[in-house]
Amino acid sequence: MKNFTHFYSLTPEWQHQLAEEIGGELIDNKIIVLPKTLGHGHSFFTQITPGISAFFMDFVLSTPIKINRLKSEDELYIFHFDQSDQANLIKIDNIDYKIGSSINLGLAIINNNIESSFEPAVGQRTLALRLLVDKKLLNEFVENHPSEEFTNRKITIEKKAPYYYDNIDSNSILLIQSLKSKSVFDSSFEPYLKGTSLKLLGNFLNRYSNSAAVKNESTEIEIEAIAKTKTYLLDHLYNPFPSVPFLSKMAGMSPSKYKMLFKKEFHNTPNNLFIKEKMLLAYKLLQSGDYSTLTEVIYELNYTKLSYFCTKYYDLFHRKPSQDFIKKIKKKQVASQFSVPYIQRENDM
Repeated sequence: MKNFTHFYSLTPEWQHQLAEEIGGELIDNKIIVLPKTLGHGHSFFTQITPGISAFFMDFVLSTPIKINRLKSEDELYIFHFDQSDQANLIKIDNIDYKIGSSINLGLAIINNNIESSFEPAVGQRTLALRLLVDKKLLNEFVENHPSEEFTNRKITIEKKAPYYYDNIDSNSILLIQSLKSKSVFDSSFEPYLKGTSLKLLGNFLNRYSNSAAVKNESTEIEIEAIAKTKTYLLDHLYNPFPSVPFLSKMAGMSPSKYKMLFKKEFHNTPNNLFIKEKMLLAYKLLQSGDYSTLTEVIYELNYTKLSYFCTKYYDLFHRKPSQDFIKKIKKKQVASQFSVPYIQRENDM
């Protein structure tokens, strides 16, 4: 594994060290082109405002690498949004945190004062966006929030873990996915990235502001039990919803108390959270190109009525499933597409 070292700042000078270490080409202090010895792809850096910058990564590695980020005195939070095809690793204090769309955990926030490393998967597309945000901006947001529950709260990060490590909301997923079809070499990419970054930050702040205060009323054991049932739901998205009595029994509490604590902890009902995550999975399946019909997708997700599935999908994404469906190409069609070029190559010989 090849190791590279760099640091972050809100201005672009930090890129020179990273580009030199990996042997990549730095263009206009914004784009780093990955050398062919490591794979193919690029990164793009831009300063959005004096207190916010964005670093976008889109590449496929051919060899394992580890990007070590040194701590610096700059008071920054690093928002890492990851929608890569395969899980990547973020390491903090020798603890690995898997992150990426394949495990439904695509968001981490890291303290710039703490060293960390990033190990992208090999042979799979890495698609990640990092927002570098001045801590004062976020702390001022919390301090000025009108809700009483935020009066005494400040954003803090434990030394051995990301401050925030969770799934990305559906709207933010679509924003990040939209970057896939853009070229960093197009003049319109930079303003598009800036707009997307601000929307992502806005989504997070809205989500944070609507979250409940620290639950002094709930015991740690109860919170752990509730979290265990959420993990169970995320691990069984291909199955029907297991029912509240089943989940409450798993948590060791009455159904009424379970529903109350689940809503308090995750700001959603168990069933609605399950449906939301199931629709996010449905989006991945629709985009995979592994299915010939929508019916195959709904059967895969254990639905029996297409109309019900379409309604739930539209409720979340405001689009019909058919609009996101990439139909599987049959083998005969693929063969016919390449048959003529194959004959031409034989004739050329």
